[in-house]
Amino acid sequence: MTGLETAIILVAFVISAAAFSFIILNMGFLTAQKSQSVISSGMTEATASLQADGDVIAMFDLASGNMTGAEFYIRLSQGREPVDSSANKLIITYTNPLISGVIKDEIRNGANITQAVGDNDALIEFGERWKVTIDFDICAGPTVLNSDKVYCGAYDKFRVDVRPSQGSVLSLTRLIPPVNTEVLILE
Repeated sequence: MTGLETAIILVAFVISAAAFSFIILNMGFLTAQKSQSVISSGMTEATASLQADGDVIAMFDLASGNMTGAEFYIRLSQGREPVDSSANKLIITYTNPLISGVIKDEIRNGANITQAVGDNDALIEFGERWKVTIDFDICAGPTVLNSDKVYCGAYDKFRVDVRPSQGSVLSLTRLIPPVNTEVLILE
């Protein structure tokens, strides 16, 4: 074998090694990019899009001691994308020790979401404040939960979940103190 043949073989090995290392490096970069996008989308789903803005205000029927309504405010979390407040994009569920179910979606309308501060569109955007009002008299009717077990009284615990289409659920759990007035602030 002459020196020229050896040089040709050596150049062929160097070119093959360069091509192979280029492929390996590209696959490494592609894998790193995919893992970055997976982490980013996981963080988007795990972090809360919405947060409570104040206390829960509960209304009671003093004769029965039952909670007949609740109000609370929500707003967009810092650095989050706007959330659509349409009935098919924002779902509200209710749970107490006796019943659990959806009270607001595209079919059921046991809660109202209205803009308190904002630009009058359907998006919950940064700097806006939205009021959520739940009417348990409507929820107990045949069109929403079809049960009289929606009412809570003193020492009962209930939970309201606001579920946006993207991001984690805003969950508000409250314990009702002894009822002695028609309106109570539940901290």
